[in-house]
Amino acid sequence: MPKVRLPIRNPTPQKKVWSHLQAATAISTAVIPLPRPIRPLHLYRHLLRATTYFPLICRSYLEDWVKDGFRRERARAASAAAKLPTRRRDHGREREEHFLRTKALGEGKRKLVILNAALLGDTDRFRKVLWLVFGKLGRRRRELMADFVKKEPDPPVDINELEKQMQVFDSERDIQKARMLQRLKRIPPTRRVFDRTDPTPWVRQKLSPIEDNWDIKKLTQFYTSQKTQQRDTPSDCWPRTELDNFKPEKFVPENDVWGRETAAQRKTKKVRIWWKRTADRLVPPVERNEWDLLRSIVSGDAPEVLWKLAPRRPVATEKSEQGDFPWSAYASIPVREIERPRSRKRTRLTGKTDDGPYSQTQQLVREVPYSDRKLRREFSRLWQASSYVEETKSDEKGRHRREFVWGNPLTSPPIASGPQRGIFEGVDAQGQILGGN
Repeated sequence: MPKVRLPIRNPTPQKKVWSHLQAATAISTAVIPLPRPIRPLHLYRHLLRATTYFPLICRSYLEDWVKDGFRRERARAASAAAKLPTRRRDHGREREEHFLRTKALGEGKRKLVILNAALLGDTDRFRKVLWLVFGKLGRRRRELMADFVKKEPDPPVDINELEKQMQVFDSERDIQKARMLQRLKRIPPTRRVFDRTDPTPWVRQKLSPIEDNWDIKKLTQFYTSQKTQQRDTPSDCWPRTELDNFKPEKFVPENDVWGRETAAQRKTKKVRIWWKRTADRLVPPVERNEWDLLRSIVSGDAPEVLWKLAPRRPVATEKSEQGDFPWSAYASIPVREIERPRSRKRTRLTGKTDDGPYSQTQQLVREVPYSDRKLRREFSRLWQASSYVEETKSDEKGRHRREFVWGNPLTSPPIASGPQRGIFEGVDAQGQILGGN
């Protein structure tokens, strides 16, 4: 049968679709509506206001994080504006600068939505904020990791002894080089084979920067400690996946494509790749006082002002009813696109709820999204993924023994009430009746 091609209507332009969506979802899809166009100072104030509702233990880091980002972007924009030509317009650089400023505003608005969703009861995003504050993710983790992997400085050595060691090292190296050249001189050039034992400059082995700058021994000890802790704790305590078996030579092939032994430089690169991927999943230890503070919150010894959320002021809204029904949007685009901001998954991100009889978003809107018990559980998960370094002298030579201490869940049984104690009257610790035969 001949194929008949049916005419297809032209789809609705994307620009028109988004204009209808904007009309259907009011001014903004954020919890606190932002006016358009969005001004940087307005967004900056909204971000600072959102940080004031988090626990007191998190506010200092969040405020510095917002202020540093705003000042860094303001300095970048000022320097870029000074470099733009005044007499002759450079449209390429102007478009690039417009793109960077729009990108910064979009990034700030996205962070504002995440902070507001975390305050409204989004547990996953609230947990991510805690990870950022306490160095499990983000910039603070990178700073802690950079200090942790750094090698300790060598102890001071006597100058005379150091000169003797350098002379011995140089003499041994010269002797080995002379022996190698003497052995190569005995082989005719026509029968000489250039292999990996030949001291040619293109096959010399160079140490990796990781081996030069990182304390591999300390990282190996911490790797074993974290892997043991991950095996004994739930997976939702950790921001990254569980560590694999310790095998730095995992990516090193036995032979190359020609069947020869893998070159030493390639082995070093493969081992370096393994360490880099593994270091991204390591959670660096924190200071002892910070670890003790988390422990006091979990045990209930810390004051509630430190870890409880501040009461949130209601968002100002118009008392008048909304405008006409957006019939043009419903008539031109699918309903799922219009109702998506009101879905159960996005209601905390957009602040919009479904008022229909079959709504699933009403139960998500609560006056107190986090109870005291839930907050302590979140801090307990955070504490189980935190550690500190404890160093003790282990021998007469004064060498330090490094030990990593992790948080453990406090599983103390609750105190029995009066009626509960009455059940066990007349029974010993083994469950036998007292005075029985």
